[in-house]
Amino acid sequence: MIKSRNPYETRVVITGMGTINPIGNTVGEYWTNLIAGKSGVRLAQRTDLQNYNVKIGAEIDLPDDMEEYFPRKKMLKRLDRFIIFGHVAATQALKDSGLEIENAPHRYGVLIGTGDAGVEIQYNNISKVVRKGIEAISPFYVVGCIPSTASGYTAKAYNLQGPNFSVNSACATSNHAIGMAAMMIKMGMADAMLTGGAEAVVNTMGFGGFGVIQALSERNDSPETASRPFDKNRDGFVLGEGAGVLCLEELEHAKKRGARIYGELKGCGFSCDAHDLVAPHPEGRGACAAMELAMENAGLNSDDIDLINAHGTSTTLGDLSEGRAICRVFDHRIEKILVHSTKSMIGHLIGAGGGTEAIAGVLALEKNIIHPTINQFEQDPEIHLNIVRNEPQEKNVNNILLNSFGFGGQNAVLIISKYND
Repeated sequence: MIKSRNPYETRVVITGMGTINPIGNTVGEYWTNLIAGKSGVRLAQRTDLQNYNVKIGAEIDLPDDMEEYFPRKKMLKRLDRFIIFGHVAATQALKDSGLEIENAPHRYGVLIGTGDAGVEIQYNNISKVVRKGIEAISPFYVVGCIPSTASGYTAKAYNLQGPNFSVNSACATSNHAIGMAAMMIKMGMADAMLTGGAEAVVNTMGFGGFGVIQALSERNDSPETASRPFDKNRDGFVLGEGAGVLCLEELEHAKKRGARIYGELKGCGFSCDAHDLVAPHPEGRGACAAMELAMENAGLNSDDIDLINAHGTSTTLGDLSEGRAICRVFDHRIEKILVHSTKSMIGHLIGAGGGTEAIAGVLALEKNIIHPTINQFEQDPEIHLNIVRNEPQEKNVNNILLNSFGFGGQNAVLIISKYND
C-alpha cells in the first residue's frame, strides 16, 4: 500500500477547498465577505452570558441545506458542532477536488485537527450526570465528542480508507494537521488527504475557560470592532467557530486526472517556545524558528515571501510577540512585506483558524487580491509591520507564509505558493 517516493522531491498541491465560518458557509461566500471587510462578530445568541463580562462571539448559523451534508438529520443532534463543521468543510473540499473515490479508496485519507474537540457535548453530559446520575449519559457521548470523529465521520461517509486520525496543538492545530497530511503524501502513504481544522468553542465552556484567563475582548458595545489585531487599543481576542479543509494531492496524481490546481504547499516549519503554557515567548523565539524552518523546507528565503497571513489574534502579548518575530526574520524587508490578519473578521477559531486562513491565502494567490485587516484605527507603535489596513489591496502574490501559534508555545508555519509546472 505504500508507494516508493522521495519525500524531498515529491510535490504536494491543493486541489480542493471547503469552509464554514462566521462570514461564509461556502468558500465563495467567505471570499466575498473577506474582500468586503465584513465582520462576523455579534452579541452571542447561542449562549446565556447575561451575568458574564464577555457577551460577544463569532457564531455560525447553520445553512438551510444541511441535509446535503447529513442525510440522517438526527446526527446533527448526536454529534458535537465541531464534527458537523468539519464534515461540512470536508464535503465541500472533496466535491471541489473532483476525486473519484471508488478508483482507489485506500489511497485517500482524512486528517482534521481540533483544539478543544467536543466541549459542548461534554458539558451537556456532565450536567446531566450531576442532575440525574450516570445513567443519563448519552450513548453517543463518546463518539460525539472525541477529536478523531471529525476525521472518522467523513471517512465513513465517503469510503476514504487511507490514513485517518486527528491532531491537537491548540491554536496551531490546523497548520500542524496540514503539514502532517502533506508528509503522509510525501512518504507515499496516500495520494490525497482532506485536511485542516474544525472547532466549536463559542459556548459556555469556551467563554468561561478563555474568559477566566482574561484572553477575551470585552468590547460588548461594539462587537464588529472588537477583534483588532495589531491595533494600539486591542483588548483580547473574539471566540469564533467553524472549519477550513483543504484537499492536498500528490502533483503527478493530480495532473494525471486533470485536476484543477489552486496552489502548491511548498513548506512547513514546526517549533516550540519551551517558555510558558499560555504566554508566547516575549521575543517570539519559537515563532522565528518555525518561520525560518518553513522557508528552508520550501527552498525559499525572506526575499521570496510576498505576504504573511499573521496569527494576529488581537491579544496584547501575542500580537507584540509575533510582530517582533516577523521583524527579526524579515529584517531588511519589513517595510515592504505585507501582513494581514483574517481573525479581524472571523474571530479566533482556535484549532480551525489555520484551515480557514490557508483558504484565504490560496485565494490571495489565485486572485492577486489581499483581504484587509479591519478595525485598524491606530496601529500599535511597538509593532513595526506593513499591515494591509481596512481596505483590500491588489498585488501579485507568489508565496504566502501563514503563521499559527498555540498555547504551550506550539508553533506551526506553512508556505503556500502559486503552482508552476
